[in-house]
Amino acid sequence: MTEEFKNLSIKLIEFEKLNTNSSSEYKRKVTDVLKQVVNELKDEECRNALISDDISRLCKLLQTFIPVPLESSSALPDDRDINLCTECVRCLRNACVQNVQNQNWIGQSGAVGSIKDLIAGLCSSESQESISVLIRCAVQLAGNLVSGNTNTRTLLWRELFPQSFLSVFNYEDTKASTYCCMLLHECLDDELHLQQLIKQPEGQQIIEAVLRLCEEEMQHDFSLQIMQKLLTTCEFMLSAYDNLPVTAKLTVLDILAAVISQSDGPSCASNSPTVPMGEEGCKNNVGVPVFTIAYLAEQFEDLAKGAMALVTEEQSRHSTEQMIPVLTLRLLKVLGIAASNHEVYKPLQDRESLLQTTLELLERANLSGSSKQVPSTLNHEETSPVYGLKRDLVRLIGNMCYKHKPNQHKVRELQGIPLILEHCKIDDQNPFISQWAILTIRNLCADNQENQAFIAGMTTQGAAPSTDFLREMGVEVEMRDGIPYVKTTAKKK
Repeated sequence: MTEEFKNLSIKLIEFEKLNTNSSSEYKRKVTDVLKQVVNELKDEECRNALISDDISRLCKLLQTFIPVPLESSSALPDDRDINLCTECVRCLRNACVQNVQNQNWIGQSGAVGSIKDLIAGLCSSESQESISVLIRCAVQLAGNLVSGNTNTRTLLWRELFPQSFLSVFNYEDTKASTYCCMLLHECLDDELHLQQLIKQPEGQQIIEAVLRLCEEEMQHDFSLQIMQKLLTTCEFMLSAYDNLPVTAKLTVLDILAAVISQSDGPSCASNSPTVPMGEEGCKNNVGVPVFTIAYLAEQFEDLAKGAMALVTEEQSRHSTEQMIPVLTLRLLKVLGIAASNHEVYKPLQDRESLLQTTLELLERANLSGSSKQVPSTLNHEETSPVYGLKRDLVRLIGNMCYKHKPNQHKVRELQGIPLILEHCKIDDQNPFISQWAILTIRNLCADNQENQAFIAGMTTQGAAPSTDFLREMGVEVEMRDGIPYVKTTAKKK
């Protein structure tokens, strides 16, 4: 601890006496002292040596020189005020690092109101680096202030939610938005705050801002953690999801797929096939509630009815509903992953309407000719809205039939077995579909004599037409006396 820091109290008293002084020399002197204090407060011993009067005077100093632009003027705030306030905020930010006593003192000294005023004034200013730095420091101070402290967290949430959060996100400074996500993530440890974010209209805007960060930079860890926290509640689907734009829904579903993939613990959900909306369906100790998956299954069933009407490339580019097939596919992907986790999402297997819809959509996709080959040099996901559709449909059917006799029988009754067998071949637009089809047939036949007999009773109809892919590789299949033979040919150039 330096001699300069030991004399901090004396200097702060001196500054307090002169705090009406607006001269450049005074502001420069105060700023220089605060810069030294900022570095000193990185040390735990110095943070512990602070007294409440020191913090109170720092907070008053900040309140005195908050650089709010005049409403009647387009002029930017004075740089000297910005620099002084920045160093003062940095002092307070460093002072409350892992120090509950300092956090409480800062909260009691009006710093939260100063943070609110700073954000309100500066986020409406013309963007410049010095202003951006001060906004970032103010949000960092807020984050340190609430870290591990329920008292300051409640105080800050009451003052800053929702407008200050919205102001920072709308300021469009990536670093400030990232720090704001850190702050928001800390505040959402309180269940009341979580519910307010989900259910209030302004909270919806904040969620959309967080999702934009997830869309732009998936490495924004705290924005992803916020969404994971929201997705563990049933209320998010009931109150927020339906109001999101389609692009935001796609991001939610991507995150959801990742969260479900990590879920490996027991679910507390009801065994009801429809999974009720009440308390039982929403309880889940690990990952995403079963209710959420059932809710998405309902959405998929509704969207699947109209999805195939918009599957051509031309329609996908120009239709006002161009994102429906993409959203349907993303829902299908989530359901396919969830259905593979039989311990946690067992009720999904009992949803007969989902199995029937999936089979119908697979049949319609088959009849539509949506598997026409496209040049392998193209990015399929960008050129075709149904890229991977049939593969994911087959995967979902296979997962739903795993050790589930009623579903095994239902697929046979709906003539789904021949449909699945048709996909035991290579398809450029559906990578690995043949492997999924074979696995699905295995799941259909496991301990099911009726399905085994059905397949045994099928007769050979001939060789399926050779695909362009096989011809390019110099391979063709022909039938001789009911037996398939593979022969090599000149490779197609």
